[in-house]
This record gives sequence, C-alpha cells and structure tokens, in this order.
Amino acid sequence: MADCKVSSGTVACLALIKGNRMWIADLGDCRAVLITEGNKPNPISKEHSPSKNEAEAERLRKLGVQVQGGYVGEHVAVSRAFGNVDYERGSKVAGIVSDPDVYQIEVDESADFLLLDSDGIWDALKDQFVMTHARKALRTNEKPQDAAAAVTENAANVSRADNAAAIVVVVKFPEPLPTIERLGICGATFCDGPRAKEMGRSEAKDAVWQFFVESVRDNLHIVLTMSPVGSALRVRMRMFPALVNCCTIDWFLPWPDEALLGVSARQLSGMQGISEELKESVSKACCFVHQEVIRTSAVFEERLRRKVYVTPKSYLDLISLYLEMIQEKKEEKDVSLKRLQTGVDKIDEANEFVNNLQEELTKLAPVISEKIKEADELVPVVTEEQKKAEVIKEKVSSEEVVVRKQADEVKAIADDAQRDLDIAMPALESALKSLDALDKKDIQEIKSFAKPPPLVMLTMEAVNVLLQEKPDWDTAKKVLNRPTFLQDLKGFDKDNIPEKVLKQLTKYVTKPEYTVEAVGNQSKAAKSLCMWTYAMDTYSKVAKEVEPKKQKVAELNDKLAKANAELKAKQDNLHEVESQVAALQKKLNDTVSEKDRLVAEAQLTKDRLARADILTVGLKDEGIRWRETVASIRQDIVNLTGDVFLSSASISYYGPFTGTYRAEIVDAWLTELKRLQIPSGDTFDLREVMGNPVEIREWNLQGLPADAVSINNGVMVSRGKRWPLMIDPQSQGNKWIKKKEGKELKTIKMTNPKMLLILEGCIRTGAPMLMEDIEETLDPALEPVLLKAVYEDNNRLQIKLGDSEVDYDKDFLFYMTTKMPNPHYFPEVCIKVTVINFTVTFDGLEEQLLNEVVSKEIPETLQRRVELMLQLADDKKVLKQLEDKILKLLSESSGNILDDQVLISTLGESKETSTAVNERVKAAEEAAVEIDAACKQYTEVATRGSILYFVIADLANINPMYQFSLFYFVRLFKNCMDKAAKSDDIDIRMTNLANQILNGVFQNVCRGLFEDNKLTCSFLIATALQRHAGEITHPEWSLLLRGLGLLDMTQKPANPDPDFFTDKMWDYMYAIQQYSPERCPDLCQHMTDNLEAWKEWVRHDTPHLLKLPADYDELNQLHYFHYLLLLKGLAQEKLLVAIQEHTRRCLGENFIIFPTATVAELYADSTRSTPIVFVLSTGADPTSMLLRFAQELDMASTMGVISLGQGQGPKAIKMVDEACKKGTWVLLQNCHLYKTFMPQLEKMCETLEESNMIHKDFRLFLTSMPAAYFPVPVLQNGIKLTTEPPKGLRANVMRSFLPMTDEQLSDSSKDKEWRKLQFGLKFFHAVIQERRKFGPLGWNIRYEFNDSDLETSTTITHNMLELDGPIPWDTLLFVIGHINYGGRVTDDNDRKCLLAILEKYVTPKILEPGYTFSESGTYRCADNSDTADIESWRKFVAGFPLSEQPEVFGMHDNANISFMSQESEKVLNSVLSIQPREAGGGGGKSSEEIVLEISAEQESRLPERLHTENAHADSFAMSEETGLMTSLGTCLSQEMARFNRLLQQMTTTLKQLQKAVKGIIVMTGELDDMFNSLLNNGVPNIWTKDGIGYPCLKPLNSWFEDMILRFDFFRDWIEGGIPIAYWISSFYFPQGFLTSVLQGYSRKELIPVDQLSFEFVMQDTSDPHELDGAPAEGIYIHGLFMDGAAWSFEDMVIDDQEFGTMFVKSPVINFIPWKDKKANNEKYRCPIYKTSIRAGTLSTTGHSTNFVLAIEVETLNDPSYWTLKGAAMLTMLND
Repeated sequence: MADCKVSSGTVACLALIKGNRMWIADLGDCRAVLITEGNKPNPISKEHSPSKNEAEAERLRKLGVQVQGGYVGEHVAVSRAFGNVDYERGSKVAGIVSDPDVYQIEVDESADFLLLDSDGIWDALKDQFVMTHARKALRTNEKPQDAAAAVTENAANVSRADNAAAIVVVVKFPEPLPTIERLGICGATFCDGPRAKEMGRSEAKDAVWQFFVESVRDNLHIVLTMSPVGSALRVRMRMFPALVNCCTIDWFLPWPDEALLGVSARQLSGMQGISEELKESVSKACCFVHQEVIRTSAVFEERLRRKVYVTPKSYLDLISLYLEMIQEKKEEKDVSLKRLQTGVDKIDEANEFVNNLQEELTKLAPVISEKIKEADELVPVVTEEQKKAEVIKEKVSSEEVVVRKQADEVKAIADDAQRDLDIAMPALESALKSLDALDKKDIQEIKSFAKPPPLVMLTMEAVNVLLQEKPDWDTAKKVLNRPTFLQDLKGFDKDNIPEKVLKQLTKYVTKPEYTVEAVGNQSKAAKSLCMWTYAMDTYSKVAKEVEPKKQKVAELNDKLAKANAELKAKQDNLHEVESQVAALQKKLNDTVSEKDRLVAEAQLTKDRLARADILTVGLKDEGIRWRETVASIRQDIVNLTGDVFLSSASISYYGPFTGTYRAEIVDAWLTELKRLQIPSGDTFDLREVMGNPVEIREWNLQGLPADAVSINNGVMVSRGKRWPLMIDPQSQGNKWIKKKEGKELKTIKMTNPKMLLILEGCIRTGAPMLMEDIEETLDPALEPVLLKAVYEDNNRLQIKLGDSEVDYDKDFLFYMTTKMPNPHYFPEVCIKVTVINFTVTFDGLEEQLLNEVVSKEIPETLQRRVELMLQLADDKKVLKQLEDKILKLLSESSGNILDDQVLISTLGESKETSTAVNERVKAAEEAAVEIDAACKQYTEVATRGSILYFVIADLANINPMYQFSLFYFVRLFKNCMDKAAKSDDIDIRMTNLANQILNGVFQNVCRGLFEDNKLTCSFLIATALQRHAGEITHPEWSLLLRGLGLLDMTQKPANPDPDFFTDKMWDYMYAIQQYSPERCPDLCQHMTDNLEAWKEWVRHDTPHLLKLPADYDELNQLHYFHYLLLLKGLAQEKLLVAIQEHTRRCLGENFIIFPTATVAELYADSTRSTPIVFVLSTGADPTSMLLRFAQELDMASTMGVISLGQGQGPKAIKMVDEACKKGTWVLLQNCHLYKTFMPQLEKMCETLEESNMIHKDFRLFLTSMPAAYFPVPVLQNGIKLTTEPPKGLRANVMRSFLPMTDEQLSDSSKDKEWRKLQFGLKFFHAVIQERRKFGPLGWNIRYEFNDSDLETSTTITHNMLELDGPIPWDTLLFVIGHINYGGRVTDDNDRKCLLAILEKYVTPKILEPGYTFSESGTYRCADNSDTADIESWRKFVAGFPLSEQPEVFGMHDNANISFMSQESEKVLNSVLSIQPREAGGGGGKSSEEIVLEISAEQESRLPERLHTENAHADSFAMSEETGLMTSLGTCLSQEMARFNRLLQQMTTTLKQLQKAVKGIIVMTGELDDMFNSLLNNGVPNIWTKDGIGYPCLKPLNSWFEDMILRFDFFRDWIEGGIPIAYWISSFYFPQGFLTSVLQGYSRKELIPVDQLSFEFVMQDTSDPHELDGAPAEGIYIHGLFMDGAAWSFEDMVIDDQEFGTMFVKSPVINFIPWKDKKANNEKYRCPIYKTSIRAGTLSTTGHSTNFVLAIEVETLNDPSYWTLKGAAMLTMLND
C-alpha cells in the first residue's frame, strides 16, 4: 500500500508506535491521536485466557465493534469494523479498548505535528493532564488536599508499569487554539515517594517529578490518521518518508457485508410490529442498499466524473431514519385510518339507526292522542276555578291599594319629621364629640381662671342657665367641680328643656361676640362647651316643630295596624283558593308536558330522519371515497415496511446523484425488496410516500420546479437528518429557500467576517439561515452546528459555538448552497451534511422557459393560469380542511350522532361548501386543461431553449471560462423573444421564435468562445436537437464519438479489398451496419457490390457533398449524420468539413461562419452592473480596440486602466469605487496574474449587481487568460468576448477589414499601389497565422503574430509609399520580414519560410492585373481594387472559400490530411469530453496489476549492458600516429556510456516500481509518475530527465522496441566492428557523431576541422542492406524519413509526396567530408530533425536539441518551393 493508491471511501491509518502494538483509531484528514498505554500487551491479547478474550470480545460487540473469529488480539478486527466511519469514532475505539481518560488539546495552525518529538508531545500534554484531573476533582467540591490526592492517584496509575490505563488525547488540525494554561502544581503532588523509591529513584520533589514524566513518556504511543482521498496523503508520505519507514501502517477498509449486517440487525432488533424473518430481510436490504450505492457511485464517477463518497455514516443514518420514520408514518397512517374508519362507522351507524326510527314514530302516535284528550278534559275545570280565584284576588288587591296608601301617608309624615331632626343632629353630635375630647385637665384649665376671660365667663353662664344654675363664676366653678359634669352635659335631657331656660339661652347665643371661634381663641375647653350650648339651642327649636308630627304619626300607625290585620285574613283565604287552582294547574301541566314530550319525541324522530338523510345521502360520496381510502391505507400500512425503507434510503443516499441515476438505484432497491419479500408498493416515488401534496404545491408556488427530481430534492431538504448542502449551479434551490423562508431568513457567505456572530443569533432566535457559495471545504467552526452537537444544561438546550455556549432554539434551520457544478466533497464533509443535487433538470427548465414564452405571447392566459393554480391550491386546501373538519367532528361526536344538531348542521354546511368548492375545482381543472393546451402550443420553443441551455452549460467542461448562468440564459432567451418577428399566425410565430432564440443565443455565446470551440458548439447544438427529435440514435452517436466499443465481430463479412479498406476501416463499416440496423442493414454488402463506386467516393475531394454510390442514401433514407459515420471510418481527414456541412444543413450558414463581435455590440448589451470580460489568447491584446471605441464615445480621457499584479488590488478597488460615482470606465487587465485578488473581484462584481447608487455610464472591463480560479459568477453573468485571431483564412482577412474606413483605404498619394499592398499585407498576415495550424510543417515554433505587427507594417508601407520615387521593395521586404515580423522568429528555417511567404505579397507582381496568391487563382486582389470601397472589399473577402486548401500556403495536400484529421479528432474529443462516459466491461485487471505486468515484462526484456570485453579491434582502434583512440571510437564509447546509464536507470526504477506497488518501499513522486506513464503507455520522465534518455515521441511500447534496436546496433558495432552504414536515428547525439566523422577526416588529411563540412550524395536505395560496402570517402547514413516531401529515385531529386502518404524513407546518404564547401543556392537545404516537433533549444554543447544539420538535395523546383512546403528529414517517427 506504500504507493497510497486506494479506492475511494477508505481511510488510511498510520501508527507511530513506541513500544508494543496498540489499537488503531480512525480519524479524518489532518488529525492525530496520541495514546499512552502500559507496557503490557493489548488488553485483549494472546496471553489472555480464552474466557477473558471472549468477555472482552463481547464487550466490544456491545460497543459496535465487529469481532471476527472470536479472537480480538489483532487490530485488523477493529479496522474492518470501523473503516470509513465518521472521523471521531476510531478514536473512541482506541479509548474503549484501553478504557482511558480522554483529553483534547488544540494545536495552532502553524504547528507542524509531524515533527513533534516525544519531549515536545509530552510538554504539550503533561500540564493538560494535570489540569484536567485537578479540575475534575475540584468540580466535585472536594477539599484541595483531596483534589491533590485524586490527581496523584491518577498520575500514579499512568506511571505504574503494571497498569493498562491510558491517556487518549485527540489533537485536531488546523483549528486555532488558546495557549494551554499551567496550574503550576508541584511534582510531588503527582507521584508518591515510595513508588519512586521502589524503582531505585530519589524521593526529592524534582526527581519524583522527573520520574513521573519519564514513566509516562516511555509508554507514549502516537497514532496519525488521515484520509487518502485527494493528494494530501500521498504528498505527506513523500515529504516525510518516516511515515512509511517508521510506522506500522494499516488501512481501514470499507465495512464488509458481515459488519453491515451485524450493525443493522442489532439496530433493528428492537423494532416492534414486524416478524423476526422480516427484520432479517430488512437487515439484508440495508446491506444491499449500501453496497448498491457504492457500485453506482463508481459508475457515476466513471461516466459523469462526479465523486460521491458512501460512508457508514449514511448507513447509520439509513437505519436511524428508518426507525424514526416508520414509527412516524405508522402513527400518521393509524391516525388517518382511525379518523376515516370513524367516519365510515358513523355513517354506517346512521344507516342502521334510521331503519328503526320510522317504527318508533308509528308506536308513539296513539299515546300522543290519549294524552291530548286528557289535557282537553282538564282545561275547563281549571279555567272555572281560576275565575273564582280571580274574583277574590281582585277584592284583596283593591284593599291592598287602600292599606298601601295609608302606609305611604304615615311614611311621608315620619320622613318630614326626620328631616327636621336631621338638621339639628349634626351640631349636637359635633358638640358631644367635642365634649368627649375634654378631659380633667381641660376642666381644670377653666376652673383655674381667677378671673375668667369674658367669653369663657359668658360660656359658663350659658351652661349654668341650661343646667338651671346661677349664671355667675362661683356657681360655674361649683358646676365644673362636679365629678359628673361632662356626663351631665352628654346625658342632658334636650327634649324637655323649660321654655324659660330656652329664652335665657337665646340671650346668650344671639350675642354677636359669642361665637364658637371666638370662644375657642380664649379657651379650648370653653369652645366645646360653647358648641354644646349652641347645639342645645338649635335642637330645642327643632324639637318644638317635630313634636306634633310625631303625635300624628303615632295615630296613623294605629289605624294602619288594624287595616293590615283585616288584609292578612283576606290574603290567607286567597292563598287557599290559589293552592287549589295550582294543584289543578299542575295536573294540567303534567298532562300537557307528557303530551309535549311525546310530540317532541315524535318530532325528534322526524328530525333524526332528516339529519340522517343529510348524513347518509350528503356524505354518500365521502363514505365511498373513505371506504376506498381505508382499504388503501390498510394496504399502505402493510407496505410501510418497504416504502418507508426506500424513503429512508433515498434521503440518506441518493441526494448527490442526478435523476437518471436515482431512478436506476431505486429500481435496483425495489427489485431486491421484492426478492427479499419485504412488502412495498409496485413502484416507488419519494414524494408520494414522504411528501405532503399541500406542502408540495406551496413549494411550487414558492419557485421550486414541479419535476419529480426537484420535488424529491425538496423532500430531502425537509426530511433529512443532516443539514442540506445543495449543489445548485443555477441557484434554483437558493431562490426557493429564500422564498420559502421569507423575511426571517438570514443569508450570508462563508467569507463574511461576522459569520459566527450571525449564526449565533440565528441559533438563539430560531431564525433560518442560508449560507451561499460554499466551496469544497467547510469552516471547522461550523462543525458543532453540522453535527447538531446539542446538549441539555439545566433544562436548556445549548450548543458550543467557538468559545461560546449558545442557547439552541429547536426552530433553527440551516441551509447551504454551492454554485459549483461539480464539487468534490471529501468524506469528512459528506458525513456531516446531506448533499443534494439541485442541478436544473431538462423538464424543470422546459417548464420554466414555457412560462416565459407564455408570459410574453399570451400574458392574459398565463395570468389566468396562475390565478387558477392559486385558486386550485386554495380550494384543495379548503377541501382538505373541510374533510379534516368533518372527520374531526365525526370522531369527536359522542352518543347518538343524529341528535347532534350542531354537528349535522356543520356537516351540512361543510358539505355545501365542499360541493361548491368541488364544482369550482372541477371547472378550474377543466379550464386549466384548456389553458395548458394553449400553453403547450409553445412547448416547442421552450424545448429548444432547454436543449440550448444544456448544451451551453456543458461548454464549461471544455474551458473554465465558458460559464453561463441560468439567469443570464433566461434573460438572453427573453431578449431573443422580443426581437423575433411578429405574426398573428401561431405556426409562423413559433418558427420565428425558435429561429431567433437559436440564432440569438448562439451568436451571444459564440463570441465568448475560442475559434477552436465554435464549430464544436454549433455541432453540439445541431446534434442535440436531432437526438432529442430521435433523428440520431444513441448507438449511432456513441459510435461517432467513442468508436466500436465491445462489438461482436464473429458475423462480420469478408473485406472486399484489404488493400483499400484497412481492417480498422472495415470494422467500422460493420459497426455502422450493426448500430444503425434500420437505415444501414446491408451496408457491407452494398460496399462489396459497388466497390469501385465506393472507392471513387472516398477518393473524391468533397465526398461530403456527393451522393452515396448507387443512391444508397436515397434508397435507405439516410440522415446526413450517416455521412459523418462513413467519413470517420473511411476518410477521417474529411470529417471536419462534413461536420460543417452537417451543421449548415441542420442550422444554417450562420452556424459555420462565425461573425466577429465588436466592442460596440458588447457595450450595447452591457449595463453598469454587467462586467465585460475579454478572454485572452497568447499574443492577443484588446486594449487598443477598447481605447478606440472609448475615444468614439469620449470616454478615453477618463478611462482608468490597471494591469493587475501583486499589490495592485487596493488601487483597483479604489479606481472602481471612484468610477462608480463618476460614471467612468475601468479596465482591469490580466486578472489571471493576480489569483489572490479574484475573491475580491467577485465580491466587487456582486456589489455592482446589488447597489442602486452606481452611475449609469459606469462600465467595468476585465481581461484574463483562461484560468480555473477566475470567479465563476463574474463569468456567468458577465458579457464575454474572446480575443484571438479568427480561425480560417477568410475570417482572418475579414477581421482585418472590420475596423477600417474608406478614408484609411484611400489615404495615400499612390492610391492604386496602396490599396493592393494593404490587401497583400492583410493576406500575408492571415497566411502566416493560419499556417500555424499545420504544426511543425507550418512553423517549427508556433509564433504569436498579432495585430500590432500588421498595424506597424501597414504604417511603414504607407510611409514608404509617400516617399518620392519608386516603391522600395527590398526595403519593405527587409523591414517587414526581418524586423516587424522577423523580430519574433527565432528559428533560421522559419525565417527563410517567412521571407519566402512575404515575397509573394510584397512584390511588384502584385500590381499586375491577374496576379494571384495561389495556383488555383482562388485568392487574389479584387478586380475593382482601384475603386472599391471598404464594404466592397468586405464582400469580396466574404466570397473566399470557408475552408482553404493547402495550396494557398504553398503546401502539399497531405498537409491538410494531418491537419484535418487532427481538427476532426479535436472536435470529436471536445464533444466526447462533455458526454457521460459509458461503462466498459467489468472483470478487467486493476491498474496495479497492469503496471506490475508491464514492468515485469520490460525488466525481463532489458538488454545487457554494453561493454568492451568482446569488442572488435576496429571499434575502439587506436591511432598509430597520435596514440589516441579514433574519433569514431571515442564517439562510440560516449554513446555506450549514455546507453548504459539509461539501462541502469531503467533497471533500478523498474525494480523499485514493482516494490512500491507491492508496498515494500515508499511510492515516491517520481515512481508515481512512472506508474501513470506505464499505465498510459507513455515513456516515464524518470528515464528521460537530466539527459538520461534521448529525444523521442514514440509511445512506450514502440519506444521500448526502438530502444532495444538501438542497443542491438551499438552492440553489433562494438562486437562486429565498423558498420557499412550508420543508423543515424540510434545516436543520442548525432551532431557529435558527425563531428567525429569530420574530426577523423581532419586528422587523416591534416585539414583543420573548422574548414570541413559535408557533401551529400544520395544513393539509389533506402535499404542499407543493398549497399555493396562502405563508401570510399565518408560514411553512409540511413534511417531518415522525409516529411513534407518524397524522393524520386527515377530523377534522383526531391519530389512531391503521393496523396495520403505522409512519410517516406529517405535514400541512404553518403556524407563526404569536404573542404571549404560553398553553398549551392540551386539546391534545397533540407533540414534534419531528431523528432517531428522540429522545435528545439540550444544545449550546452552549442547544438540544438532537435536540429541536426541541413543537407543539400537536388530539386527541379525553386528551393523556396520546398521551404513553403516545410520539407525536412526526421531521424524517427512518432509511432
């Protein structure tokens, strides 16, 4: 396993063990577990007794560990049980086994945990250990000394060697950590002296502490666990070899079936209501579901390149969710069943009861008649007695009136007297109260006056008068001295005061100075006495008036008493009479009551009959429906076991999959359930089982698409146990969540610095939260929320968020969305969230676009449709509520239901309402059908839009810059509808809409594509439309893209002409026949019967425009797509033009001729919030084009331009902010160079969309090379334009004419020459750019000529023409060819080619009439070039062929074969790259097996080393003159050393690779690259780097055979002596070999070597074996191949190739050393290159790494003829 090549979903575990083995813990990537444990073996080991083993095994089983074979001594048992589980569980296993105390510390992200030594680890842990135990003790309110003792005991346990207790510390990376606080507890606290003494250590504090530290550290074990997903593990293992060399390594494999079955069986054991057999079946189904998803995820990844990790967390969720949901659904179904059954029972009860009601009514009739008769007889008697009683009552009543009148008179007089008394009584009471306030002191005060004050004297005199004493002071004193003085005053007989006394009193009280206030001023006591005298005076006066009235009242009361007595006697008599009447009346009432009761009972029976009619007839339909529903529910309850199981499985597992794969998974599950006899429905749909129809309608109204996939996504969002993470590239789920949750929803991004604060607020308040634009990793701070780590503290739900403990509201909801179309979420993310694929579906988008079309075309219909939808939703909701209400009333009714008038009335009202609603629903549904039919007329347009979108969305898989959001597409879709031609005829309008949408969308998208991909896009659109229409079948489509596949060839007909049809071609023809049996059932036979016609068709220059031989296409009604299939098999070089023709026929000319967009068009489509993105290609710069346009709009002077790079971000932000305010433009160049700024750029563009404060004239322009990190939202919503030379000669020339004006065209004094030279330069510019498409045949090095070269050359030409005199042609050639364009050219042969091309256009001949640029005459100047305006020139250029032939470049037609084949392959590969992959046959070898087989085979075939032991005497001969080895011998020895070095490298690496694959050694980065190279049939870089290998482009198998041949050549040379001819291809350094030849000649002839060169003599053969012997002079060279030319052995000159023959062997060449050789300009200097790429670099030897030398060859043509053809020789081919 050392190479770390593992299947997805497994978890690697590395154990750094110091001491004995330990249990392996399974954690996530970047985590570590540090474990200390005793010196004894594992708690369960071989040394333990069997009983202990079994006991421990049982304990582990209870804890969820799968123990195999009853033996638990090996950690493999745990590995298998806990492989691929959630990342905390493995550490729990390690803890469970040793029963440890667990501590968790946090490490700073800068810490490098791999470099921690044992001291560092212990330093990090020891204080944590101390601190935790101390706190644990102190939390229990122990005394400090007890706490210390507890810590000491724990520490001692760790330090004792015979104790197996352990400390487990989980270290998480790279979460931030606080510094570990230190308690500073003395070491002596932790270890007792005696223990240290036993070990022979000192008992001093420091020594004891050191002993403790050493004891723990010596037993410290370290476990590192990490996930192998991705490259992190591989990189770590290479960076730190100790991870492999110093660790015990274990893999945690996926759970086997036994573990899965064990877990499910145990979890389901407590399930109620099903049999044990069914439990076992469900347990097996759980296992099948898990394994089936694993299998499907592998296919899913293979076909769609989407990673889905299946972890045991999903398995556990499946089981727990199933147990939860089965109970929930059972209760739900039971409630529904009970309510419906109650309703049915009540209706049945009413039906049974009504049969008895009529009989009861008949029995009551005679009883009621008898009671009526009795009542009638009693009425007269009672009436007569009532009359008598009335007479008596009248008499008594009249007497009562008289008596009552008398009583009223008495009362009136008494009241009058009382009123008079009420006047005097307040004063009297006040006086008496004042007397009460007096005490002896007050009386003493008055007595103490020797001579009292006048008013006091006056008061006492008045008192004496009332007491009938003398009115003097002495008498007054006596009176005051009386003990009963105050009592006498209070009890004074005020009613019998003598008249005389009253007269005397009047004299006092009438004196003006005698007032209460005045007296009070002189004496308080006297004041009270004064008040008393006044009260006596007032009372006596009132009493005189009241006395007569009292006497009269007494008289009247006597009379009244007599009258009342008489009245009482008469009333008693009346009461007796009334009692008699009442008795008669009671008898009458009882009789009438009985009669009324019987009548009421009869009426009740009638009412019951009426209500029964309401119940039985009114609810008849409901009763029928309820009975059917009851039966259905009973069956559903039976099927719940399977249906809920499938629902749980769907929610737990299939979220990441697309709709097609979900259906496949569910079908497999359902089939397995049937096999296991688990009851379930015949079909399964998650929304049918778990969805609520009313809730689903709400979702649809909130924006959730109505297709099945989207609805199921909604169900998973609402029912999943984990928070949903939605893969939502089109933001449909995002918009739905926002509408669903409304204003309470908090929306943030993970980059928000206040994320945790906002999240905390939502958790506290229960507000929903949406986190947008999630990347592939999640913030570790979110982990408690994702894991729902909620705990209860003092009856409060809380969650730990960061360092805070936050109150948790159960209403809190958390949603996450990502716009990434294909994110790669590692298992550590997948186990925490429910990943749900919300990618828009075809049906969902089609419905959305249909709404857009209908809203534009028939808005009133759409409005009506929306209203009906809302009405239907409301009405169905009302119906559901009414039914619930009816059922609720029925279920809650008690007693006889027919007596519940409210219930029956409510039922009647509900029935009436439901009837009305049902009628409305029926009418609405009928109207909806009509409206839908009207809307469906526009389905074709919506379908076309949906097809277009999915084609465009797939383009992002070709290039990351081809991003288009759904929002952008819909906006473009609507704009196209606005531009479509109007028509009242719906068919014409539909055609107009479809065509405008097709053209508008393509043109808008096309301008953002590179030239290489424009045809790909149009071809994709064409074939997508045809595949949707069924014109192209899937097998035919797959055949074009993927080839034959696994096709049975046993029935293949014989090849009629093997020389013409290769086996590959004939196989392909047979495949067409097999994959298209309806159209091509007899293709092979037809080709055999019409062989010559088919050959002629294939050889034709334009077979794609011809009919098929013998009218095969018409006879079989072939689609043009079959032409593509035929041409791919027979003439692939012509497939590209056939693709163009196919696209033209399907879509039109506009889809193969791609217009060049202008900045003005982009500006017209842009807004202030829409950035314009220029996608760059090498050498392209749109700045000048943009500046010209800015000048036209007067924006250039204020336009801000910044080239982004390090440190330019703040400047760019500031510039954009200012421009937003001022309304100016900003250009940010080279965004790809500032990767770290891209997130800020994305945020800036989002701000532009959200803000309304931006100036309307503001525009933001961006330029960037294609980069995967460029912000996707900016690309999706921005306007894109690729800047590169157009593809094709015509398009390139046309592009040069687009910015020109008539003034520029005629701006010269030499107008005629200027016009033609301008055209010639533009054509030259196009030719040298288009020549690049031929690869090394065109240019050795691909030069990026750009518009500035053309502009400069045009300006110089203009200036030269303005000079007096003739045109300086040579000057123009030199300046343009050597400086302007030639300045970019670094290869001498390319420079020659450039000048040869330029001489065709900068020549006096161009001014001659009829001069052409190609032999065919197709390309030339316009005939009216002297007078043509710019528009005429453009039309003229538009007449050029769409695809140019090689002859315009001066090249052979074979050049086009290679190019066209490559271009065809490129288009098909681009199309194939975005298609779902098709799974191949299973059962093949694994990658490791293949590589081991290849490496073993190659190792066995490696040649022996080259050595000199058996060397021939001539091979390394020594010169007699110099005593030195000959030059060729030296060259041979150098080559031998190089090949031996290569052999040594191959031998070593092949052995190492085999060991690495087997896990014996570390799989290094170089070995890993070698592994991949061998797997892909490529030559490993480790064999070629640092000059070890030689340049070669062959695939591995050919390279290996070639390498063996090279060894053989040199071995023959060494052992056989000097060869007759030298195989030039075999040399590492052929230049060195040729130099050694010259050197040998130099030494022989004593000529300076720098004066020597070669003369080349071609031999009349290419086979060295036909040579008679070595040449007289020089050497023979063979093994060269001619590229771009051939050799005529007849004329012995270089010649043109035969059509279709790309390479030919060159003749054997005699290289003859020649002194002072002069170049022959009449011969073609043919360059020799090592490889076909031709380009090379200057090496340290001074020679090119590729170019060898140029040889002169005879030619019948001008040498420039071959220069333009790119004729050269190669030392080797690529195959």
